[in-house]
Amino acid sequence: MSSPPETCAALLALLDWYVESGVDLALDEAPHDRYADGARASVASLAEPADPVATPLPQPSAAERPRRAAAPIVAPDEAVRAAEEEAANARDLDDLAARLADFPHAPFRDMAQHFLFGAGAPSARLVAFDAAPSATEEASGEAFSGLSAKLLDNMLAAIGLDRASASLAYVSPWRPPGDKALTPHEMAIFAPFARRRVELARPEVILLFGDAPARVMLTTKEPVGKLRGKTFEARCSAHIARAFVFSSLDAMLKSAALKPAAWRDLRRAAEALESASNGAQL
Repeated sequence: MSSPPETCAALLALLDWYVESGVDLALDEAPHDRYADGARASVASLAEPADPVATPLPQPSAAERPRRAAAPIVAPDEAVRAAEEEAANARDLDDLAARLADFPHAPFRDMAQHFLFGAGAPSARLVAFDAAPSATEEASGEAFSGLSAKLLDNMLAAIGLDRASASLAYVSPWRPPGDKALTPHEMAIFAPFARRRVELARPEVILLFGDAPARVMLTTKEPVGKLRGKTFEARCSAHIARAFVFSSLDAMLKSAALKPAAWRDLRRAAEALESASNGAQL
């Protein structure tokens, strides 16, 4: 015997209401302990033999670098004071590099792929500072290997130098995410290590490419445009070096109009090196 149409419509409406209410299981007429069923199913699955053709989970490579423990969160001033203490305790450039690599409050340390301390001759008479590695250096794992580095090599060659007679350094040895500019707080953390580097290497001349190196080494907030064309004294503890400020290497790659001024300052840096060789005082 078929149900009247109005009864069918009512049943369909009831089912729709169940679906909208989230009902997805029909219960028995007698009470049923489904928690006990779930527990029994779990025990049964553990007792089953392992599938011999199951694909094993991938294991980490032996060469994979273990992740560091998360650095403790400290106040900004505490991080800067810790950086100053750590840098001051470095005995030489190798010790300074090791301390910086392990410094827990260093920005970008746990985000970048490579720690790139620099290139060239560590204790050369001239040190060139860039802000941080680029995407090219990050991908290759080689410091100063991109297009901006080729420009720097050409500039050094123009004054009779190369990587065997110059030191190339970064303010940040890690690439910032998205190649973003260093913030004042990030510069303040890296500054003690950069300045201690100069103190230990004792160069006679420093070339500062871009905003971050200029602010760190000259402790100034002036923009690069107001610093170009001048000679500065970079005082790093007891050591004093002559410093020259340039537009960033990336900026010079993008704008040839910046290169004539850079060439003039480069010639003045070469003259300063020659004067230092002749015994002239800073």
